[in-house]
Amino acid sequence: MVKTLIMAGGIGERLWPVSSEKRPKQFHHFGSAKTMIEETIERMEKLTDELLIITTREQFPLIQYYTPLFKGDNVIFEPAGRNTAPAIALGSTRFEDDDIMVIVPSDHIIRDEETFLRTMKTAIEYAGKHEALVTIGITPTSPNTGYGYIERGDCLNEREEVFAVRKFHEKPDYETAQQYFQSGKFYWNSGMFVWKKKVFDSELSKHLPELYEAMLELKKNPSRIEEIYEKVPRISIDYGLMEKSSNVATVPANFYWNDIGSWDAVYELLHKDGNGNAIIGKFSMYDVKNCLLVNYTQTRVGISSIEGYIVVISTEGTLVCRRGESQTIKEIIKQQGG
Repeated sequence: MVKTLIMAGGIGERLWPVSSEKRPKQFHHFGSAKTMIEETIERMEKLTDELLIITTREQFPLIQYYTPLFKGDNVIFEPAGRNTAPAIALGSTRFEDDDIMVIVPSDHIIRDEETFLRTMKTAIEYAGKHEALVTIGITPTSPNTGYGYIERGDCLNEREEVFAVRKFHEKPDYETAQQYFQSGKFYWNSGMFVWKKKVFDSELSKHLPELYEAMLELKKNPSRIEEIYEKVPRISIDYGLMEKSSNVATVPANFYWNDIGSWDAVYELLHKDGNGNAIIGKFSMYDVKNCLLVNYTQTRVGISSIEGYIVVISTEGTLVCRRGESQTIKEIIKQQGG
């Protein structure tokens, strides 16, 4: 059976002041009538036999509100945030050994659904026939410094749709990103994965034995989930498993993909007016160019004589920064105490 695990527990703090603990970014919509989690569910229903969502109890009411038809029994609660490796391992306890696991985030924008489905079917087919951890690599459209990269190795199938992974690379500086982009052998790391459950267990036991043992213990004593989970390591699936395994393949993808990891990414996504402005909400403007303007309040905001800025207003607060520098929001969040 092919089953999907949708990762939906994050807060998306890089989209403050719109994304917050009260309503994280997967429950927002950008350039669409539907929220990102709704679109994720609709895409994956066309591809796999069953869907599971892993989230927190605090976010469960939001899932019920925005996806009322989704079965509550298929929602897995993570007792505490421990990064992606423990979340995926916890989700894996709801899969059988021969099941194929498809892991996708709930907060990415994907367009050209036909190409997306074709790419994922290639990954599912390969994972079903080979003992490999398969990741989806997005063909870069620019030398972006905001993503980790996947360096491909030899071709693994006749149709040249699957490649060995030579190495994972952290987010590069601009010069290095240019080299990656020009080489044609590097992909953006999408955070989407496909593998057989038993292959995942085998690799987990080798590279994250403490986490693997915790999951075995959890199966024996499910009532002790909070106690057991509290002791598992905080580690990402990339650093904890993918970068260490010698058995990783990648399927290159050419559909539109945006992880909405910053307000700059939102600007890239949205339609621009004749002055290069992307606008959501009520604004009165004079001499405004190449800006992202977002207003989630009912108050009209006046903006005059600026170029290349990001202005975001919500009931949680207001953000003003230059385009290209929205990643500095991390420092603002620190000052607010998280």
